[in-house]
Amino acid sequence: MNAIGHMLSELLRQNWALLLVLGLLAGAWLFLRTPADDLSVEAFQQEIRSGQPVVVEFFSNT
Repeated sequence: MNAIGHMLSELLRQNWALLLVLGLLAGAWLFLRTPADDLSVEAFQQEIRSGQPVVVEFFSNT
């Protein structure tokens, strides 16, 4: 088990900058992403007929 710990510490020592950048990118993505809204059809109709500008985005994952 000591050999694995030594390998991991060497990996962290040699690649700390890359791991830091990857961690910052992942953190930024989690912080800046827009969560999906689960609207019912009635709530959607009410939202688009409210008289306020609305952005409707369609996405297909196929």
